[in-house]
Amino acid sequence: MTTGAPAGLLYLLSVGKEKELILRVHGTMPTAEELVEWMKQGSVVSLQISHEGEAGTFTYVVNFGHVVAARLAPYTTTRISSF
Repeated sequence: MTTGAPAGLLYLLSVGKEKELILRVHGTMPTAEELVEWMKQGSVVSLQISHEGEAGTFTYVVNFGHVVAARLAPYTTTRISSF
């Protein structure tokens, strides 16, 4: 379990959803190229994630076969927004 700051933010838009899911990723951030490959392959990937205000991280499993858009952003402690 990690208690440090997240490495970055991963925004995911899934099939049938109107809003992005925002994940606070710990450890090594995926690259744009990795995201493209995971989406093409329909990969299922485990990521270390944390929630604001909670100690530690947990494993979050994402089926990239259902992701239609993804973007990476640096981690910030200011308000998170989606579009």
